Amino acid sequence: MLEPRSKRFDQLVFRSQNICEFASKSEEVTAILHRAYDNVMAEMESLKAKRKGTCSLSHEDANLESVNELESQPRI
Repeated sequence: MLEPRSKRFDQLVFRSQNICEFASKSEEVTAILHRAYDNVMAEMESLKAKRKGTCSLSHEDANLESVNELESQPRI
């Protein structure tokens, strides 16, 4: 039996994959998805700021910039 967090993660990955497969077929839909991701990230950052101090786990401190840094190519 999966831990609650693992189960939520798996559900998010499954839904995200379906959304990305659909969105990738069109530049217009891809742009819509990027805007939606930006809005969701801002909402999550706002919630995190409201809850500041209630969670000390390092993964909670990830933001859009840090995720983008992890995904970017190494710089020489």
